[in-house]
Amino acid sequence: MNELLTAIRESLDDNFLVKSEKRGIKSQVLELGIDKRKGDLLRSEIFKMAQEKINAENYSEVLAWVEEVNKVLLSGKSSDSNNERIYFSPGETCLNGILTQIKSASQVIKICLFTISDNRIAQALISKHQQGVSVKIITDNDKIYDKGSDITELFEAGIPVKVDVTDNHMHHKFAMFDKDTTITGSYNWTRSAERYNHENVVITDSKTIFQAFDKEFNDLWDELIFYDEI
Repeated sequence: MNELLTAIRESLDDNFLVKSEKRGIKSQVLELGIDKRKGDLLRSEIFKMAQEKINAENYSEVLAWVEEVNKVLLSGKSSDSNNERIYFSPGETCLNGILTQIKSASQVIKICLFTISDNRIAQALISKHQQGVSVKIITDNDKIYDKGSDITELFEAGIPVKVDVTDNHMHHKFAMFDKDTTITGSYNWTRSAERYNHENVVITDSKTIFQAFDKEFNDLWDELIFYDEI
């Protein structure tokens, strides 16, 4: 794994991934047998590399590099299907699983949650939004003005937020990343869930599950109103 990370890091020297570098990285990925968990860890490291290198002058080039490296990882990943990871709280495993998935996203993040009040998650989402990743959030009106809620901060950072203002609760807890990964479970994205509650997070790359949750998100997005229309 260290040799693979070194090869990936060296390919960022000129902010461009040439064909020979792609072949070398893909060869190592195939040799290592990168599964979903290892792939997420790799993408997290790639994000860190890009974050250290990026500036106003090379912004577009570094983002293009991130996209190309992710394509190479996907083309060489293990053929195992329906990889799932399951985490439980209290403790940081649920939080870390969510943060790793956020940081590894390269194109789209769709979030449908009753509440968000963990600043670490909010900051990770704002960072991805600022990097050009499409982030959308659906939430419930009952919790957005609670003490500690991060919804207003996320909206003011420029992230589109839609809200359920009916008498019923939008009580979902799920999120989708790019075109293949879903997070669901009982875990609210809050400090209390991480510190005190007995909760669970399931992360899966099942296409069937992704498509079902993506349809639900899109249906709700069409139905609900924007935060600033409340």
